[in-house]
Amino acid sequence: LRVSVWVMAFITCFGNLFVIGMRSVIRAENNLHAMCIKVLCCADCLMGVYLFLVGVFDVKFRGEYNRNAKLWMESSTCHTMGFLAMLSSEVSVMLITYLTMEKFLAIVFPFSRLRPGKRQTACMLASIWLLGTAIAVIPLLDEGLFGNYYGRNGVCFPLHSDRLDRPIIEGYSTSIFLGECV
Repeated sequence: LRVSVWVMAFITCFGNLFVIGMRSVIRAENNLHAMCIKVLCCADCLMGVYLFLVGVFDVKFRGEYNRNAKLWMESSTCHTMGFLAMLSSEVSVMLITYLTMEKFLAIVFPFSRLRPGKRQTACMLASIWLLGTAIAVIPLLDEGLFGNYYGRNGVCFPLHSDRLDRPIIEGYSTSIFLGECV
């Protein structure tokens, strides 16, 4: 697992940075689609950053994690990592959904003018990032209500549920999970 985290972090970060670079250098036939792909790569690159951080803190706590587990899971670093993971996941899912709907309309209605322009695409991308940020930051705003939402496990990854969760946490996690599935 230790090697896998580093390999996946490297592939995720540098693969997405490579796509961003190539999409920026090579002229695209559809500039709006290329812009969406670059933004998707930025969101996915955040997951690579999260994985690199998991690897770094694995090295830092190797052999003595149990002594530091409680402090680690309550730390602002763990909460920041959880925020990054949630932001990356949510923005990626919403962007893929948007791109899928856009292509669906282009295939089903090939001769209509249902395609978004530059302004609509920019507004949609900004809205996706704002909504993703809101979803990721809500558990950080009220620790009394959400508790230690991002620090419930050693890798600070959210969206888990156990019998100890409060109904608000279960409802929030379930609605996010089902929202991604729909």
